[in-house]
Amino acid sequence: MKVRETERLLLYVPDLERDLEVHAVMMADESVGYWLPKGTGYTREETAKLIGYFSNHWTRHQYGPWAVYNKESGMFLGHCGLNRIADLDRTEVLYAFAKEARGNGYCTEAAKAALDLAFTQADLETVIALAKPDNEPSIRVMQKIGMTYAGQLQFRNIDFVQYEIHHTAQRRT
Repeated sequence: MKVRETERLLLYVPDLERDLEVHAVMMADESVGYWLPKGTGYTREETAKLIGYFSNHWTRHQYGPWAVYNKESGMFLGHCGLNRIADLDRTEVLYAFAKEARGNGYCTEAAKAALDLAFTQADLETVIALAKPDNEPSIRVMQKIGMTYAGQLQFRNIDFVQYEIHHTAQRRT
C-alpha cells in the first residue's frame, strides 16, 4: 500500500512479499550494516524480521518506516520513516539507503516527508535522529532537514549523536 509520494519517490508501508528480495540485498551490504545498530550486514531472516517490525509499527502507531522506491525507475532505494523508541519514550526518523542510491538527495527527500507526517498527521511535538558519531553523511541529512544537535547518547551499548527537531521549528524549514 502506497502511503506517500514526493517529487521523486514512492513511499510504501513495507511488505514482505514485495520488498524482501531487494531489501535483503541492501541490508546484507556491509557498507549499510556498519552504520546500523548491529554494526554489520543483516541476513535474509533478519531482514524479514525487520520488514515485519516496520509493517507492525504502522499497525500499532499509524506511522512507521517506509520502503522507498524511485518513482521514475521503480528501483528500490532503501527505507526511511518514523520509529517509536519505547526505551527512550521518543520517536526517531530513521533511514538506510542502498549504496547506489546515495548522494542523490533521496534520503533527505524521504526524511522531510517523514517529518511532515510526524507533525501534520501523527501529532508529534518532537522527532529525534540518532547516528554513530563518525557517520557524517547521516549527520548532514539531519542538518539538511532542519534538525539541531542535542548531545551525545549511549543507547543499547552504542554511542550516538542525537539531533532533534520540534514541531514549531519544522514549519520554518
